[in-house]
Amino acid sequence: MQKLMVKKWLLCCGTAIMRVGSVTLFSLWLGFGSVANAQINQPPLDQFSPNPLEITTPDPLLPILPKKGESLDAEQSQELAAALDMLNLEAIAKLQAADILGAFEIWNRELRLRRYLGPGAEVAALNRVGKIAWEKSQQLQLKFITQRLQAIQKEVLSEPTINVELWQSLALAFEQVRAKGPAVEVYQKIIEAARSRSDIVAEAQTLKAIGQLHTNWLNHEKAAAVYEELATLIQENRNLFVVIPPTPNSTRPQPGNGNVLPPVTIPTEEDALKQLAFSYEQAKKPLQAIAARERLIALYLNQQNLKAIPPLKMAIASNYEALGQLNLANQYYQETYTAALVVQQFSFASEALQKMANLYRSQKQWEAALKIYQVQLTVEQQSYNLYGVMDTYDQIGLVYMELKAYPQALAAYQRGLEIAKQLNHKQEYFARKIQKLNQRLKPSS
Repeated sequence: MQKLMVKKWLLCCGTAIMRVGSVTLFSLWLGFGSVANAQINQPPLDQFSPNPLEITTPDPLLPILPKKGESLDAEQSQELAAALDMLNLEAIAKLQAADILGAFEIWNRELRLRRYLGPGAEVAALNRVGKIAWEKSQQLQLKFITQRLQAIQKEVLSEPTINVELWQSLALAFEQVRAKGPAVEVYQKIIEAARSRSDIVAEAQTLKAIGQLHTNWLNHEKAAAVYEELATLIQENRNLFVVIPPTPNSTRPQPGNGNVLPPVTIPTEEDALKQLAFSYEQAKKPLQAIAARERLIALYLNQQNLKAIPPLKMAIASNYEALGQLNLANQYYQETYTAALVVQQFSFASEALQKMANLYRSQKQWEAALKIYQVQLTVEQQSYNLYGVMDTYDQIGLVYMELKAYPQALAAYQRGLEIAKQLNHKQEYFARKIQKLNQRLKPSS
């Protein structure tokens, strides 16, 4: 009925007022009913349907489409954008009413028309709707959006002028719909553009984005290769990578819409090396992880950041232990202990001693393990960690049991029980140990 009314009105008034995006046409159309209700009902979409985002037939909101190479004027763009914002609101209302298919039918119409506001506005809208499609598990819609983004990618990357901001927006949109391959392709183009103008910081920022993308997809070997490149780039150009906290002005508005790109952050050598070590660790490459952590230790020593070193030493020791290189593991546990005491990180010092003692026990070097536990007792007492003291006495008792030195084991468990009573914790455990040992030591009649 609405279509007939509009058609009749247009015939009566002639084409003089049928200007694309005219206030008169929009006002009358919106007066006849909601924007969403004005659309032509389409049959349900399936995997064999043509992409609804590629339809270029006239629409009641834009009855005369701009010719190729032409664009809407400022007034027309403003009016069309306002109408499309209304479509978005109606789609949101449909979604909130649990009408998912109805919501995406409206969004598809909105997205079809967003292209006439320019690629920046269209990509931002595709990103927005793509996020919702992912959250609602709308695989078919994700397919359509991805295809449209790829069509835009082909267009914008072939243009003679470089619009890095648009490329970044496009890459983020690909990430939103989980299209990893196209996202990496766009990021690589951004890197090429950065290198062509010797913009090392922009190159580093993009490498960081690619590395994070590979990490998110659990492709840790590829992530490691990217972080290696990033860390080397920063090390060779340290003077350019001064850490600057993000400010409100560091967001980048996208032309033609109210969305913004994420804040510009400058990658740091520390972050790159941390990510590099993590990637190698996840890729089951402990030797490379060790090398990355050694580089990080050197960085922290240069910065006099001694508190960051003990956990790295501990991780390296664990790597060597996993590799079966127990001498090196023991060496790094000792270095962890020493480095931790310097900065009074007693928990790391105690843990390193515990790991060393475990190594000796695994090789049945009981006397060496006992010496380590005596040092650990001192550390736990210095840090007033009664739980640690209690547990260390327990470990000493277990070693003496292995040596069949029962009186010494009994003495260790009795000291453990004294502390357990202070803590009101594990009294029964130590009492049972003591009882069994007393029975063993009781002279036979």
